[in-house]
Parts: sequence; C-alpha cells; structure tokens
Amino acid sequence: MLQFIPMLTVSEIHTYYGDSHVLQGISLSVQRGEVVALLGRNGVGKSTTINSIVGFTPPREGKILLRDKDITRAPSHVTARLGVGLVPQGRRIFPTLSVRENITLASRHTRNGGWTFVRILETFPPLAQRLNNLGSQLSGGEQQMLAIARALMTNPELVLMDEPSEGLAPLIVVEIGRILKALREKGLSVLLVEQNLSLALGVANRVYVMNKGAIVFAGTPEGLRANPEILHRYLGV
Repeated sequence: MLQFIPMLTVSEIHTYYGDSHVLQGISLSVQRGEVVALLGRNGVGKSTTINSIVGFTPPREGKILLRDKDITRAPSHVTARLGVGLVPQGRRIFPTLSVRENITLASRHTRNGGWTFVRILETFPPLAQRLNNLGSQLSGGEQQMLAIARALMTNPELVLMDEPSEGLAPLIVVEIGRILKALREKGLSVLLVEQNLSLALGVANRVYVMNKGAIVFAGTPEGLRANPEILHRYLGV
C-alpha cells in the first residue's frame, strides 16, 4: 500500500518560451512509490512540464518541491544530484559508447538496496547480451531500455520519463510496461509522460490530462476510463 509521502509537488507553475505562455498554472503531485501518468495530445505542454521540473526551462511563476526542497529554479545538474532521474524523449543515449559505458557513465553512489550494475542487468536481460555493442547498434527497444537503465544508475528517488514508448513496436511497448510495473513494485516514484493510453493506464496509480497548458482532469485510471467525454475531447479516444 502506498504511503502518502510527497515526493514531488508542482504548484501553479507558469512556464514560457520567449513570449509564448506554454504552462498556465500547472499543479500536480507524485507520492513516494507512485507512478503518475501525464497524458494529452501533442503540443499541450507535457514535455515542457518535464523540462520545467528538471530545470531545463524553469517556470517564471509557481513552485516545485522535491520532498521539502525548493527546486523551482535549480539548474538541472543540481536537480539530478538531489535525486531526479530523466529518461528523455528520443532516448539520447551515447551512440559511440558501448552499452557498458552508457550504463556505468551514469553510476552514482549506491544506497543500501540501490541500483548497481549487476541489478541493472538482472532487470534488463537484453542489455546483458549486448554489453560490448555500441549504442548505435541497438534496436529502438534496446535503446529505450538503455535510457531507462542509465537513469536508474544515478540512483534517483524520482524518475521523469518522457514518451518511453514512442516509435516502438507493440511487443516492445508491452515489455516497457513490464519494466514500469517492476519499478513501481520496487517503490520508485515515476512521472510518466505518455501518449500510449493503454500503457499509461496499465501502470499508473493516478493520471492527469493536459490541454493547452492546463490540467483538465485529475484522477485514477478507472476514473478516466469511465469518463468518455474527457477521453474523446482531449485524448481522441
């Protein structure tokens, strides 16, 4: 059972790209050990929300707390040291480094029960068979596993995942879902930006739906499934 201990609290943030007001008062939260999905069509501000949290595009207004620490305008390297891991859209692995190098490059001090190289290979068996392959030699699914593995090797308390199923074959999407469920069972907090509704609702404890830079629905996966107006109007289902 989840303990309702705040891991991430985003309160009324407003984020701009130049004069473009992208996020218009976004509020959301992630509890310790919870997977929260952030859903919506392309261009509604989901990735900007991730970028605001991690420090790439700090909000002009509002507040972001990691546990009880204010990270609203913290640089991304500070946010990472405080325990935020990122699986970016497009994976962004190092194509000229081996799988082993991609994983170990991100290694950070391991807490008791934390992520080690051995534990990573147990969680991602396909990577264990490709340790000496370059990142550019992996399939899309293997690259996505490597991007998740790299984030975990920083031993984060919160992982931000931006479209992890993008461009993957259906069978690989199922495997990504299995990995997300395993991470949830291990008590990791995850904020998941995802367009694959089936994947998101299958792994999330709670969901938010965005439209035009604002939250238009907050609730459980069951509550969203039972709301055809929200599904049709904002998710095209």
